[in-house]
Amino acid sequence: MIANSTTVQPYTKAIFALALRDQKFAEWQTTLNLLALIAAECKKRALLNNPRVGCKRELEFFYDAAKNFPIAYNLVRVLAKHKKLEILPNIASGYQKLLLEHQKILEAQITTTRELTPAQKEKLTKALQKRYQQQISLQCQIDDKLIGGVRINIDGQVIDGSIRGMLYRLKQSLL
Repeated sequence: MIANSTTVQPYTKAIFALALRDQKFAEWQTTLNLLALIAAECKKRALLNNPRVGCKRELEFFYDAAKNFPIAYNLVRVLAKHKKLEILPNIASGYQKLLLEHQKILEAQITTTRELTPAQKEKLTKALQKRYQQQISLQCQIDDKLIGGVRINIDGQVIDGSIRGMLYRLKQSLL
C-alpha cells in the first residue's frame, strides 16, 4: 500500500485534535516517532501485511511502545485491522508538521556535505529567525553531491548556496 495524503491526513488531523484537547503534544510526538520506527523496521523485514504473521502478531510488535498510552494503542489496532500500519511514518511526519505549525515554528531542511557544528547551527538558526521573524527548527541532512556549501529549504522556498547549485546556474547562464 502506498501512503498518500488522503489516507494519512484524517489520522494525522484526528491525532493532533486529541493532542490539542488533552495538551499531550510531547507524548504523542514521542509515541508516534517510536511507532514509526517500529513500522519502518517491520516493513523492511516484510513483517507488515504478511499473511504468515497475522494481525495479532503485528500488534505485538507495537504493544510495548504504546502500552502506557491506550489511545495510541487503539490507533495501532485500527491501522492493523485495516492493514495500514505502514503509514505510521507518514502519520508521525504529518503530526510533526501540524505541531510546528501550531507552535508557529518554521521547519528548515538544511542539506550540507558534512555535519554542521553546534556553533554553525546556532548561527544559521539566528540568521533564519531574523529573516523570517519566526522560531526555526533545523532538520539537517548530509548530501555529498552538493560538493560544498549549503542548501536550505524553508517555507516552500529553496536557498541554494551549494557549489553544485552554483555550477548549475553558471552552466545555465553560459547556454
